[in-house]
Amino acid sequence: MSDHKDSQDLLGQQALRVQSVALDLSDQLVRLALAAQTAWLDLWVLPGLRAIEDLQARQAQQARTARLVRRGIPAPLARQGLRVL
Repeated sequence: MSDHKDSQDLLGQQALRVQSVALDLSDQLVRLALAAQTAWLDLWVLPGLRAIEDLQARQAQQARTARLVRRGIPAPLARQGLRVL
């Protein structure tokens, strides 16, 4: 009878250890999935954000050039980005 109770206790302890390890593994899998999603999002979104910033900078430069040309500055000089005081 004592052996039966001891084996049940051992099985119970092993089951608790297995459950603990399974929870740790699932926690690690969730963290890995989040890291993978973050990396994918960075790879997918950041180039688009950079392209938008480049486009906005180009449009701002074109607007400055157009303003200078309207003020009478020759276009080649205006494209150089000179500041009119």
